[in-house]
Amino acid sequence: MDNISATGNFHLSNNSSVQLESKLQGSHVTASEMKKLKEACNDFEAIFIKQMLDAMKKTINRSYLTNRNMGEEIFDDMLYDEYSKKMSGTAGLGIGNMMYQQLSRQLPSDILS
Repeated sequence: MDNISATGNFHLSNNSSVQLESKLQGSHVTASEMKKLKEACNDFEAIFIKQMLDAMKKTINRSYLTNRNMGEEIFDDMLYDEYSKKMSGTAGLGIGNMMYQQLSRQLPSDILS
């Protein structure tokens, strides 16, 4: 059970995590849920790549001769979103695969075969 102390501090007891673990252990995970896990891992890799690209974009020197408007910024952001999705599928960084392998180990072994 979660508690809030008199000082306003929030205390999370282990009951919630124990209940979640027992639900996961008692449940049967389907192939579609495994597919969702794989997609979530690939999406996480895309987000990671997007953050990396955004950090790289910030290092580009801009002068007053190349003023950019808000439309260009929005277009660039959308373009980098697509770049990151494409890179996560084709670049072979392996972050999504490593996450999937790590997370799928915690699932019951009968669904992995």
